[in-house]
Amino acid sequence: MARLTGKSDGFTIVEVAVTLVVIGIFMVVILSMQAQVSQISVLSAQHNKASLLAYNNMRHYANDSAPSWFKCNTASSNTRYEVTRTIGSVDGLPGMVRQQVYASAPYGCKSGTVSLGMPIKVESIVEYGLPSSGIGSGKKVVHATYVAF
Repeated sequence: MARLTGKSDGFTIVEVAVTLVVIGIFMVVILSMQAQVSQISVLSAQHNKASLLAYNNMRHYANDSAPSWFKCNTASSNTRYEVTRTIGSVDGLPGMVRQQVYASAPYGCKSGTVSLGMPIKVESIVEYGLPSSGIGSGKKVVHATYVAF
């Protein structure tokens, strides 16, 4: 009887087992959250790289220079004119990357070239994560601006 009423030092095996299970569950949750944060960080860096690429492509044509590269089509003023298209790989972006720059004169033009004050819409599209054929479902970033000359 003395053993049942006396104080016991230490933990029982059940208490230790329950504590280890609870710690294990917390560790699994923390590690899965860390993996998700890492994946989100990589996706964010890829989107940022594609966005900068699209912006730089757009600014190459939408600058302070006269748009000698753009020929306005008077018959159909809202038609997009493809200025450039490249498909290849880019460091930091997965799969194939398609870069396109389009220009259009949504408000029309007066002659074969852009008239003074008539805006040109310059649109840059970067698609990344495409399969090697360049066709497929990847992620897309678009930058556009109007430039008046």
